[in-house]
Order: sequence, then structure tokens, then C-alpha cells
Amino acid sequence: MSLLEEEIATGNVLPTGRKEKHSIDNVTRDFDIYRIKCDLLFYNDQNDRIATWVSEYNSAQGADLLALGRDEYNGVIEDFIVESNPGALRKTEKSIALRGQLRPGIVLNDGRVIDGNRRLTCVRRLARANNEAGWFEAAILDDATGSDPKRIKLLELAIQIGEEEKVAYDPVDRLVGVYRDVVKNHLITPAEYGNATGMTEAEVKKLVDRAQYMEEFLEFCQAPEQYHLARALKVDGPLGEFSRVLKKYDNRRDKQLVKRLMFANMVVQPEGDITRYVRDFGSVAGTDAEADFKAAEQQAMSELLEKMGPDALTREKVSELRSDGNLVDGFKRAGDRARETVRRVKLMDTPAKKSADCLSELEKILPEMLDVLGPDELEKVRRNLVAVADKVEELIGEIDERA
Repeated sequence: MSLLEEEIATGNVLPTGRKEKHSIDNVTRDFDIYRIKCDLLFYNDQNDRIATWVSEYNSAQGADLLALGRDEYNGVIEDFIVESNPGALRKTEKSIALRGQLRPGIVLNDGRVIDGNRRLTCVRRLARANNEAGWFEAAILDDATGSDPKRIKLLELAIQIGEEEKVAYDPVDRLVGVYRDVVKNHLITPAEYGNATGMTEAEVKKLVDRAQYMEEFLEFCQAPEQYHLARALKVDGPLGEFSRVLKKYDNRRDKQLVKRLMFANMVVQPEGDITRYVRDFGSVAGTDAEADFKAAEQQAMSELLEKMGPDALTREKVSELRSDGNLVDGFKRAGDRARETVRRVKLMDTPAKKSADCLSELEKILPEMLDVLGPDELEKVRRNLVAVADKVEELIGEIDERA
């Protein structure tokens, strides 16, 4: 099927006379905008926004969504899009019902929607409600992109992320896309991802690291590539702390152990702010609390693994585990003891550090610096030094009493 040839001839694609500027493959030009019958279009299965929903469908149905016929496939994806953000969709649908589709989408010549899934969904729903044919307005890319998965992905990234976003990506959806396209399938390189999205190499590396941790977490949950579980558990926040935490542990064995312990805490979520809880693993590293902390965490993790059983974790099973008071308390006690030890160490270190800082600052005041000060400034310095001397005498007296 060719929208620009066959379907224009049949009247299923109509020119509007409008144009819109887009940058495709780093070339900016004006594209004609067409009205296209909705039943000629299909949702882009490579779109990262719906990847977690596709994984949930495949897991629940035990079947591949891509094997469905186009109408059924579109119906399932439409439901995903509605569920992913009902509030945003209602707002867009109301706007289109009142004012029409103001912002055109972008589609390939074979009917694949590269930009505008949400708007297409609203147009389809309104057409059904009014018992009429739905017409979607979009630019049609008139090249061979439709047969090149890599170019489709780069186009999607450039349009959905590289241009100003109207509805932000869910952070986990972004990680899923990075994992599938950069890490697993090697469809695009980190450099190509950065070029398409306007991200720096360092920013892409952080995303890639986080995406790899996400997949390792799912493997810990015995649910590899079950991205809907990662979305439901909102793993992006805690995974963002992993690289900083793991840098504080010296050898590979410690890093692997601590990584698994952090995964276990993400499953159980002993406290509401699991991101802060994971961050605390870094504050314990290298302190007197580290050995006891890891031992207590390992004991708690062993209990968790036993209760998880051999099957893949589900959202329902996670809720059950998080409702297990004894299990949660085991993780919470380990974390509380470690934080208390670290707090005491910091309190003990503070007087020595403060006094050293004070001495360092005073040593910066050289006698010749006083030569340029007037009487008023000299008196201010003298008053401050007398106050310092009084405080030093007081603290020395307190130390002597404790000696």
C-alpha cells in the first residue's frame, strides 16, 4: 500500500493545502499535510511509549501482539494508549472535538504512525462515537523509510524526543527503548541515539547503564523483559542511584552482592522513598557498619527469595510481599541500624573536622594583611579573634575534663 500513490488516487488520502516544517535526517524542509482515513493507518510497534504495555499483553495472552490482524492490533494498542495516561487523552480528545486536529502527525508511506499516536487515538474514538469515518491529518514521508527499522527508530527518537515534547515520556518507557534498541538488538549505537535526541555522550551512557540495571532487576525478579513490572514498580528513580553507589565498592564480588541487595529492597520497599533507601547503600560503604549491614541484608534477602518462589514476579505477588510485616521489618532493621551507625560516626567526626577547618581558615590570615586595614577594620578582626580564643579556651576545658 502506498498512501501517496494508490490512496490519493482512490480519494482515501486528501491534500489539505497546508504545510509543516520538519527536520528529517538533519534536513529541514516543508511537508505537505494530508487528511488520511484512519483505517489505512497503524500504530508504530517500535514506539517506546507503548513498549511496556506490549510486553504485558504478550505475557498475559501468551501470544505475540504483532501476529494479530491490523484492526485487532490497532484496537489493542489504542487501549494501551488510553490506559497509559487517561487524563491527558481526555484533554486532547476534548480539544480535537471542539477545535479539530490542530497539530498534524507524521506517518510513513505504508501507513505507520511515527508521531501522533495519542491524537490518532482521539480521532478514532471520536469517529466511532459519531458513527462516521475518521480522518487523521499528517505529513507523509515519501521515501523508503518504512522498510528500514533503524531509520524508523531514529525518526521516532528525533521527532518524539529531539523535538519539543508535548507529553513527556514515562522514564521506564525511555529505558525500555534504550535497552531494546541500543543494548539488546544493537539497532542503533549510543552515538546515534545521542545525535537523534540531542543528548550528550555522558547523558546517553547514564541511560544505557540504567537500562542495563533495569533488565538485571527484572532477571532478579525472574521476569526478564517483563517491562510492565518495571513500569508498575517505578524503578527509574532507585536505578538512577546504582552507578553512584556501586562506585563506592572496590571489588566485583562486593558490587554484585550490593546490586542484588538493592534489587531486593526495590521489591520489598521497606520505606516509602525507595530511592533514598537505595542511596543509603552508598553512605554505608567503607564504614564500620558495612559488614554487619551486608550480613543483615543478606539474611533478609534470603527470606525474600524463599518467599518469591520459582515463578516470575507479578504486581500481585509484589503487593503480597510488601504486605508481609516480618519480611519488611527484616529489611528495615538492617537499614535503620546501618544509618544509625553512620550518623554516630559523622557526629564523632564533626568536631575534629570543624576544628581543622577553623585552623585552616585562620592560617589564611597573614600578618602583612593587617597593614592595609584601617582602625575600624582592625578592631572588628580583634573582636572576632577574641571570641574565637574564648571559644577555644572553653572547648579545651571541656576536653581536659573528659581526659
